[in-house]
Amino acid sequence: MKRPAFLDRPLSPAPREHAAAADMSRVLCAFMIGWYHIWQQSWLNPSLEVGPIRLNFAPYVRAGYMFVDLMLLLSGFLLYLPYANGRESDAKRFYQRRALRILPSYWLCLLVMLIFTLIADGPTRLGTLAQDLAAHLTFTHNLFHLSYLGTRLNGVLWTLAVEVQFYLLLPALAPVFRKRPLVCYGAMVGVALCFQRLWTRQLTDNTMFFNRLPNMLDVYANGMLAAHLYAKLARRKDHRALIAALGTVAAAAGVWGVLRVLRVQAAIGDYALMHLGQMDHRFALTACGALFLAGGSLSFAPVRALLSNRPVRFLSGLTFNFYMWHQWLAVRLKLWRIPPYLAEADPNRVSEMPWQLHYTLLCFAAALSLSLLLTYLVEKPCARWGRQKLEPARNDKG
Repeated sequence: MKRPAFLDRPLSPAPREHAAAADMSRVLCAFMIGWYHIWQQSWLNPSLEVGPIRLNFAPYVRAGYMFVDLMLLLSGFLLYLPYANGRESDAKRFYQRRALRILPSYWLCLLVMLIFTLIADGPTRLGTLAQDLAAHLTFTHNLFHLSYLGTRLNGVLWTLAVEVQFYLLLPALAPVFRKRPLVCYGAMVGVALCFQRLWTRQLTDNTMFFNRLPNMLDVYANGMLAAHLYAKLARRKDHRALIAALGTVAAAAGVWGVLRVLRVQAAIGDYALMHLGQMDHRFALTACGALFLAGGSLSFAPVRALLSNRPVRFLSGLTFNFYMWHQWLAVRLKLWRIPPYLAEADPNRVSEMPWQLHYTLLCFAAALSLSLLLTYLVEKPCARWGRQKLEPARNDKG
């Protein structure tokens, strides 16, 4: 007897080129990082009461900065996935594609920040501003106090420095990882742990060092290993029910683990200990995130449909510009008293309502609106134009 079609659809193979959980991960990471930075300005109590049910989001919002590590994990997963599928690019093409992806929006962001800073500071700090800008243009701004902790441009952009520094390694690292995944994974984690335990943890003040690439190699290693496993299991045509069941369980375990780590991290009150806690929890957090990425992308088709659908993919496409602009917009709106508030100074300190709620909603709306415009008027057209210019040249050489 022929098996009913609706019984086969939940076991349909996962597409090797597209990991469903990556779309939801990107949206959640950007949203939670944004919520954390907006909460820093509003102090709106992150809880919700629906009748007798009270949902307390406070631990997850207060530890929202930890989603930066999950965002870098996702980057390692997505950057390595083509190599895991045997579609590696030569280094030149890899760098071209990365440049087309990030530089137009990044340069525009820096230009706007530069203009606002010049208006605010005038000519009094041109030398300092030039050094800050030069570090940002060379993606070394996380290496200098002036352009990392003291930047006048945009504080959240330090993650792009780490990303681009990792880009330099990937074309050489990825083929080795594909041939010897466990050896390469162990080496990357080992290097990260050595830097974390033997260098960064021993410093009296580690603020300048705990977010540097060597301390984050284990994050990228977890992402690459998850992509390697996903690529191997996604191409399997047998044991689909077992793979989907294990994937669903792994995704659920990953979510539970991430929430557990966030609760533990949120309980740390001392600022210096927060840095150490973030560094100490980085491996466990991103290992759980890797479980969600690989497991969710291998799970039953209905689960994958929840993780990647048109609305989620649409929001996922806005996250790059949302991430770059949300904090700056939140600070500016508060400075401009939009929406207006009654307090003479910070309205968050006196828990001024309904300003806190209106301000929070406005910050999200403004960041999403601006990211929508920049994505479809700058990021995508520039990337498309660049590909059109590069493809003919590549075909001519061929």
